[in-house]
Amino acid sequence: MKYRKILSILFPLIIIFFPSFMIYAEGNDFEFRVEPIFPESQIGNQGYYHFKGKPNETITLQARIINDSKNELIVNIRSLNAYSGNQGIIYQEEPILEGASITNDSFQFKKATTNPSSEVTVGPLESKVVEFTIKIPEINGTLLGSMEFRVFQGTEELTQKEENSQLLIDQYKAVNLGVQVDVTDYKETQTLALEDPLYSPEQMAIMVPIDNSHPVIVPNITGTYKVTKSKDEAFSLTGDIPSFKMAPMTAFHYPIRWSGEALESGDYHVTFTLDVNGNTQTYEQSLTIKNEEIKETQQKMEERGEVTVAPKTFPWTTVIIGILVVVIVILLLLTRKPKTQRKDRKYPGQDPNGA
Repeated sequence: MKYRKILSILFPLIIIFFPSFMIYAEGNDFEFRVEPIFPESQIGNQGYYHFKGKPNETITLQARIINDSKNELIVNIRSLNAYSGNQGIIYQEEPILEGASITNDSFQFKKATTNPSSEVTVGPLESKVVEFTIKIPEINGTLLGSMEFRVFQGTEELTQKEENSQLLIDQYKAVNLGVQVDVTDYKETQTLALEDPLYSPEQMAIMVPIDNSHPVIVPNITGTYKVTKSKDEAFSLTGDIPSFKMAPMTAFHYPIRWSGEALESGDYHVTFTLDVNGNTQTYEQSLTIKNEEIKETQQKMEERGEVTVAPKTFPWTTVIIGILVVVIVILLLLTRKPKTQRKDRKYPGQDPNGA
C-alpha cells in the first residue's frame, strides 16, 4: 500500500515535467474524391487523361468532385507542369528538386491550360462536375502535366530549436489527375545527354546532370554508378540506379549521396552507366570537392538538425530526474519500520563485557 502511495505522488510529477508522453487523436473531416470524365478520344482506362491532339486545337475536359464528408469543402484547382527526378516524373507548379527544369517553354502544361474557376465549393455529401480547357501548343511529341484538386485542412504549428521560434505549415489534402496529349506519333528514344558532375553541399551528394532533349517520355531508365578518390584506393562509392522515367524536354541532377564513407575534400572520379530501353551508355568524368564546400555542407546539416550542436544551457532535465530519485529514496526510508533490537539482560555482579 505504501508503494502505491509513492507511485500516486510520483506519477503526477512525471506528467507535469514530461507532458510529451501524452498522445492526442485528431479527426479528419476533409474526405473527398475526384473522378475523371474521359473524352470520346480517350486512349485506354489507366485512371488519367490520355488522348491525341493537334497543334492549336482546344480540348475541354471534365472531372467530378465528390465530397464524402459532412462539411462544406472549398476545392482549389490548379494545373501542374511535368518535371523529372531520380524517382521519376513529378508534377509541380515550379521545380523543387535541385537542377530540375523544363528545357523548352512550349512543353509547360501550365501555359496550355485554362480553368474557368480555380475555386469550387462542394456541399456536404454532394458532387460537382468541373471543366478545364487545354490549348495544344505547336509542338511535336507529347504534352504532359497534371490537374490538382486540393482542400485546405488547417495550419500546423511546429516549434523550432530557437527560443520563441515557430514555423507554420499549411496542411492540404490533394488529388492529382494526369494529362497526356500525344500531338504526333513517336518512337522510343535510346539516348540521354549527360553533363559534367558537380558537388551539392545542400544534398551532400555528387550531382550528375541528365537531359532528356527529346519531346517524348523516356521510360525504362536504369543503371549503376561508381565513385573513386584520387590517391585513396580504399575509397569506393557504388550503387544501382533504380528504374525511372523522364518527362519530355526536361533535365535534372541525379544525386549520388554519401553513404558509409567519410566526406572529405579531394579529387574524385565518377563512372555513370545508364541503360535506356536496352541501350547502354557510359559516362566518366572527374571533379574536385573543396574545403569550402565541406564547411558549407556541415553548416546546412546543422541548420536542418542533422548534426546536433549541444547548446550551453542549464541541465534542467538531469536536475529534475535527480530530485525525483532523492524523493523516492527519502520516502522509502521514512516508510521503512526500524527492526526491534533484543537487549541482553545484565545481573548484579556480572562483568560489563559479558565475561
